[in-house]
Amino acid sequence: MAYVLAVLMAALSFLLNRAALRIAGLQAVISWGPVIEEAAKTAPAFYLGADVLLTHVLFGVIEAGYDWRSGGGDGPAAALLSVAGHSLFGALTVGVIYLTGSLAAALALAVVAHVAWNVALVRLKA
Repeated sequence: MAYVLAVLMAALSFLLNRAALRIAGLQAVISWGPVIEEAAKTAPAFYLGADVLLTHVLFGVIEAGYDWRSGGGDGPAAALLSVAGHSLFGALTVGVIYLTGSLAAALALAVVAHVAWNVALVRLKA
């Protein structure tokens, strides 16, 4: 189930992130993107009983493939960071769900972590 969800949610996130970029420009990477991706990965996996951590990791692997192909000289590093970041967000999500039982709290922490991650990467790239 996690494999199917990861593929479907990666495709959905790609389309929604693309629309957000058209509407908000690069600011969407820091604002809308983390919300879109964390909600798309976590909520379906949680409610359908799929492995939430595995869904996050697989999502990162799928994003890594895209980053590798479109990242130019930064492609391999971007790919590695995609897998690492989404694995981290998944671990945080699962940890918060385990500790609190709250999907909302888990999503909130994952979004905050994702925003911080994206801000750090954008600053490092600049």
